[in-house]
Amino acid sequence: MPVRTSPAVMAFPKSAALDALADGIMATNTGTPTEPPTVVYVNDAVCEMTGYAREELLGRSPGILQGPATDQVVIARLRADLDAGRSFAGQTVNYRKDGSAFLMEWSIAAIDDEDGRPAYFVAVQRDATVPAFRLMRAEHDARTDALTGLPNRAHVDEILDSGSWLSTRVHSAIVVDVDHFKAINDQHGHLVGDEVLRLMARRLTASVRGGDLVARWGGEEFCVLMIGDRNDPSVLGARIVTAVADTEFETSAGPLTVTVSAGSASATTELDRAVDILRAADEALFRAKRSGRNRAEHAS
Repeated sequence: MPVRTSPAVMAFPKSAALDALADGIMATNTGTPTEPPTVVYVNDAVCEMTGYAREELLGRSPGILQGPATDQVVIARLRADLDAGRSFAGQTVNYRKDGSAFLMEWSIAAIDDEDGRPAYFVAVQRDATVPAFRLMRAEHDARTDALTGLPNRAHVDEILDSGSWLSTRVHSAIVVDVDHFKAINDQHGHLVGDEVLRLMARRLTASVRGGDLVARWGGEEFCVLMIGDRNDPSVLGARIVTAVADTEFETSAGPLTVTVSAGSASATTELDRAVDILRAADEALFRAKRSGRNRAEHAS
């Protein structure tokens, strides 16, 4: 383990270039065997990022930026890397002066003195909150139906194809189709059709258990993946049909009577995969539509 040297071994090489960088630059001494490193330099970007004035950071431990959500495993790795003479790169939650959290990416390397021993640790810091938020938003948008706010077909396919724990917990499925949806669009316009789809999403969500997944399957079709136990989906399918038909949909064109057809299926020895259960439910839906609509059918 490198011996930590005195904070005054050499003057930290400040420069106008460091002050002008968009990324935050923080330098600390290496501390002593009994004292932690303290900040000897920060550029303007660090002050903007953290809300601290330069004078509030100089002479303080960089731990001033840590808080409840700071990942101490990452901090321990930072210390281990620097003590072993390695550079460090990582990401964790830090805190501004006002207490607000932000996601910080940073890398740290040592500046050696003339004897080749570490004299300073220099960290390049970046507020990754906005890029991370944008990435999470993009991932969310890719999996979410923009009209209804429900998970979309791509999300359902991802769940079913992943072999994840969730996919193995799907024991029943229901596919729901809005009856005569084209007629709604033709008579009242597509904006009213969109209203019906949004209201349908709410009604379906209100009809299922909290742990079940409701998704927009495509067009005027929705699906329900029943998670966990093996409750009879035919009961829920019939309840959905009734819940939709019994209460009119309040739209900008006035109250509309809307009905749905539903098909359901449950896991069996032959239907032991979620994709197969869903396919069987879709076939049951076709029978419900062929039999007159506004009804539910269960896969035999």
